[in-house]
Amino acid sequence: MITVYDLALLLALALICARIFGYIFTKLKLPSVIGEILAGVFLGGLSLTIFNGQSISLFGFSWSVPELSYISLEFDFLAEIGILLLMFISGLSTSLSQLKSMGKTSTMVALGGVIVPLGLGFSTGILFGFGHQESLIIGLMLVATSVGVTVRTLMDIHKLDTNAGAAILGGAVIDDVLGIVLLAFVVGTDPFLYIVLKIVLFFILFVYLGLKIIDKILGLGEYIHLPKAFLSISLSLFLLFSFFADRFGISGIIGAFIAGLLIGQSIKSRKIVDDVQTLGYGFFVPLFFIWIGAKLIIGIVDDFASFSSIAFFAFIIILVAIAGKIIGCGIGARLSGSSFKESVQIGIGMIPRMELALIIISTAISKKIIVGVAANQLLAISVLITVCTTLITPVLINITFKEVPVKS
Repeated sequence: MITVYDLALLLALALICARIFGYIFTKLKLPSVIGEILAGVFLGGLSLTIFNGQSISLFGFSWSVPELSYISLEFDFLAEIGILLLMFISGLSTSLSQLKSMGKTSTMVALGGVIVPLGLGFSTGILFGFGHQESLIIGLMLVATSVGVTVRTLMDIHKLDTNAGAAILGGAVIDDVLGIVLLAFVVGTDPFLYIVLKIVLFFILFVYLGLKIIDKILGLGEYIHLPKAFLSISLSLFLLFSFFADRFGISGIIGAFIAGLLIGQSIKSRKIVDDVQTLGYGFFVPLFFIWIGAKLIIGIVDDFASFSSIAFFAFIIILVAIAGKIIGCGIGARLSGSSFKESVQIGIGMIPRMELALIIISTAISKKIIVGVAANQLLAISVLITVCTTLITPVLINITFKEVPVKS
């Protein structure tokens, strides 16, 4: 069992490595998030060495090396808070009026980002000899977008406040909801209409009503004469929104983003933005990217046989995953009036896959929709898709977003 002091060492090494690797990549004129993910790969690899958790004797002194696990339950919790805080910060930094103005674009982007990857994934699965159900799950894996990496990269290069940035955020929220509905329909986790009703109810309760009462709730900070009262109230709302989003069957990161979006519309939010960014970027957010890197390398090492047996198919499906989002979301953006350059930027911003893709394949396996060798192969592919899309997106964003004017 990990002790608090073991966890302290884990966190210290994680933060030090995140900053060192991030600094190196910044100097290379690449997003620091790539460095943080690779720092996780380094630390994850370190945790697999023979010295981990062993006693070392040197010159008569014996020292017990703590067991360094960057995929332990304790570290997982902190990393999950990191992605929630990142989406909360992105919500605080997003203009609701700009998001509304990009509503048509976001909807078209999400629809294109569902239809094209789903169709391409299904067709590729059939072409390589997988059954119809297995191919449908492959298509679903390619539908789910995870914009945590995109948001962090756009923030690093100060391009979140652009039309493309707003379209990516709006499209990702809709995309995530559509992915959850499709998963329920295909896997049958809950009745289809029940899932839809829960999602509609969440948005009525927490978005429509939230806009009306958020100022009054934040106003309580004026009556609580304690240091950082506004910050405590805002963080409480952020955590509650994340909790209820999860309970309503929606990803917690959507709840976190909506909380930030609503609080960000209040003039009182100016009192907490710097504090939240310090808490997020100084501690929790780097832990999330360290966790991604560690999870990726450990997953590859633990199941290398599955990875090596499907190398060619994996290569093709990764290309399909990348092309599907660029084409689907790009066409959706273009049809809604975005320029060609903006359409490409939006398509690239929607490339990353992460938690929902892994949830989809895990759910399909637990429901025995996929069994045997195919289950191991598709699980390995989902990890590879996560690895490649996570690493390539920041590089492509950095290239395509150069010299984009920021909206005032």
